[in-house]
Amino acid sequence: MRHAIRPLAVLAALAFGALGTSAAARPAGPIVHEPIPPDPAEDLALGVALDGDLPAALRTPHGLVPAPDPRKPPQPSDPAYGPDADRDVFVPDRDTKRPDVSGYDEPFSPSTASFKRLEAFDGVRSDYKLYVHDQRLVAVPTGASPGPGDDAFYADMVVDAKTGRNVRIPSVGPGARIVHARLGVGPDEMPVRVVRDGADNWFLQAYGAEKAVRSRLVMEIAVARAAFGGQFGDPDWSALPFVPALPDSVAREAAGVRSALRINRRMRPRQAVAKLVQYFRGFSDSDDSPRGQGSIYLDLALSKKGVCRHRAFAFLVTSLSLGIPTRFVANEAHAWVEVHDGAQWRRIDLGGAGRMSAAASDPLSSRPAYEAPPDFFSWPQNAQRGGDMMADARAASGPPSGAASTTSNGWASTGGGTAGAAPPRDQPGLDDGAPADGSNATKSPSGPASGTSNLDGRPGSSLSILAMTADARRGSPLRVNGTVRAEGEPCPHLAVQLWLRAVGTQKSFLLGTLATGDDGAYAGGIIVPAEAPLGDYDVIARTSGDARCGAGSSD
Repeated sequence: MRHAIRPLAVLAALAFGALGTSAAARPAGPIVHEPIPPDPAEDLALGVALDGDLPAALRTPHGLVPAPDPRKPPQPSDPAYGPDADRDVFVPDRDTKRPDVSGYDEPFSPSTASFKRLEAFDGVRSDYKLYVHDQRLVAVPTGASPGPGDDAFYADMVVDAKTGRNVRIPSVGPGARIVHARLGVGPDEMPVRVVRDGADNWFLQAYGAEKAVRSRLVMEIAVARAAFGGQFGDPDWSALPFVPALPDSVAREAAGVRSALRINRRMRPRQAVAKLVQYFRGFSDSDDSPRGQGSIYLDLALSKKGVCRHRAFAFLVTSLSLGIPTRFVANEAHAWVEVHDGAQWRRIDLGGAGRMSAAASDPLSSRPAYEAPPDFFSWPQNAQRGGDMMADARAASGPPSGAASTTSNGWASTGGGTAGAAPPRDQPGLDDGAPADGSNATKSPSGPASGTSNLDGRPGSSLSILAMTADARRGSPLRVNGTVRAEGEPCPHLAVQLWLRAVGTQKSFLLGTLATGDDGAYAGGIIVPAEAPLGDYDVIARTSGDARCGAGSSD
């Protein structure tokens, strides 16, 4: 279905909004000032800066993201970050039941939920407790603006700051740096420094506060987009950073697991990592705790039982025993690993995510969801990925039939928005729709034609676009509704991506995501970006499907 983007219609709509008030509603005296709604695009063009030199808006692949208010007073109900001595070690456990996640604090915009990087470990003790091998603190890099291969985020969090105290705060991804930062209470600023340890855990150090002061920390952060996915490096063993030796007892047991998995250093590192990822993504949750080996590591690794934290723990031990630099990373909702590919640290989700309640995801509904590069490694069927946990919770809390609601920042929030990189389900390797280097795609991802069979045996989804507004206007919602069915049956709770494809150049960009309801129908309005080029476009609906309904496209 084809549309033209017309800028004059936008101007007319804005003019009507400003001047359309009836005479009876106008004040009797002269109008000295009329409030003008915030315009992130104008703020960005004018270089508007807030306290702490924070830019008033960021340009991201998801559109313009307005800055949080650095002067907003902390509220008593705000979750606060403080000293966390209990996060200095991680103790593995045998409770392999799938957990219910009751809360998640998301400080980042675009939202990376459920991949907030709160605690990381890279060492293993003889009792299998995890710790940070190098606990020396060094300053987090600051000042450098986001480059072509970076993604930019805002961080907005409340901290209990005090001089002489290291306050653990979350970071957005491995190797992230701070472009600008501001700590304060209302208009009053506090000197601040952010440091990190050898596992890239972040800590805030405040100055001038003899007593703990509940303060607001707002930062602009840049991180390499490749840290979240895309082409995994293929180095020689000699190109990997040094990995300290494991305790003898741990090394012996890890050697037994490697033998059972047929993984060794005669492989290239990338091949070994791929086999480890395939094995540990094949774990399943269980109500029966794994036992029988006399070692919690052997019980978990050889039984293939466990949710996210068990998979990440056993992966870490096995990978370190090979000499592959690896970290265990977790927050209150999910756990995963980071692996160094000879060039940089890369996040690898091993699945095993819990169930997040709709109420727990409500605070995230007003933020655009971050979409990471495609996953390099394949996923088994019915995997419970970290991004799926958040998408399912948002879908459950969404309006009937997956109708979208426009957020305060002008972007559409939908029940099916994926968070933290949910790649197409059960699709091995890289998505053909994105370059291997993780840069922004210029064409919509390829997929099976509507209604055809997928290679994995799932019936292809048939997508229809039933109705749409006549013209697409930049800065205004494009309203769409349609259905998704497979073998004649509705496909409920699926994410449906809407793409605009230029008729002449065939270049495409992702407009947004809606979700189907129980009846397989989707409906909503998604804002057309103000920077969208003028021209004629085809509107295409796509889905990567789920365990029952396969991938499909309306084109």
